[in-house]
Amino acid sequence: MKPAMPYSKPATDIFANRQRWTQLGQDKTVVVTGANSGLGFFASLGLAQAGAKVILACRNQSRAEAAMEQIRLRVPGADLEFMQYDSARIESAMGLAAELRHRPLDVLIANAGIIRAPQIRHEGLLGYEQIMSTNFIGHARLVGELAERFSQPLRFIGLGSMSTRMLSTDPQNLALERDYHPYRAYVQSKAIVQAFTIALDHRLRQLELPGRALAIHPGYSVSGLSPQIAQINEPGYSKRLAGQLQASFAQGKHEGAVALVEAALAPELDVAPRGSYLGPKYLTKGAITLARPAKATRGKELQSKAWQLFVRANEGLDPFAL
Repeated sequence: MKPAMPYSKPATDIFANRQRWTQLGQDKTVVVTGANSGLGFFASLGLAQAGAKVILACRNQSRAEAAMEQIRLRVPGADLEFMQYDSARIESAMGLAAELRHRPLDVLIANAGIIRAPQIRHEGLLGYEQIMSTNFIGHARLVGELAERFSQPLRFIGLGSMSTRMLSTDPQNLALERDYHPYRAYVQSKAIVQAFTIALDHRLRQLELPGRALAIHPGYSVSGLSPQIAQINEPGYSKRLAGQLQASFAQGKHEGAVALVEAALAPELDVAPRGSYLGPKYLTKGAITLARPAKATRGKELQSKAWQLFVRANEGLDPFAL
């Protein structure tokens, strides 16, 4: 998949891309959910390096403040702000949207989520299990609440996963009321994120709105291969060893976060084909490039299910109705 104009691949980590991104964030406001650790932290650092104002939308204020402190140590004068957000709560999505509604907003990165699903099913929002609730439904309400902002060139970044190419998604059992398995819960939540993001990008074109929705995946990014940062990433010996043993097919989170920053800032993506998807060249690692999402997430059946759930998350209202 190629954009209408050439897309030059970025370097493999956020530090090596500092010159590439210089000034691209100038005068831009970017919201990153779940920004206090992992991919969200490194993406926020990369965005701050690029000159963007970064709003860290996090559940825990003290952890967000620790993240901001570490970013300012590396980017003196960084323009950072904390806002409260818990992606597992509809009320939190409404509260964050109320704070953002009348403020500058150029990019919304839906990064917050759960990777390690519980071994047993926990009830979440709208009768779905906890992982779907946290990884998609809360963000779906946030997007719905901010729908009017897509009349401007707002970019929504949906964080998918390479795992969607490794395990099939059952469109008839998205709530996992039967046959629950933690890995399936994670994969299906990410498949819905991808399917919705791709569908939203096409819908925005149908409505002739200038906003974009870009799906990305960060490859296989692990803390054991990521830089040591106090209070943010402090893996012990066993995680470092595991990281080294996986180094041939894994990468650090400072490398996986390149996909998030590229999707947020790369000017070439303004004219990329609808439904574009960014990910590492070699699936699990490598330079970020335009990739091909899992077939199911490009299909009408799963996109329709994702859209139905988006409408349910917004109490039956479709703010992007044709």
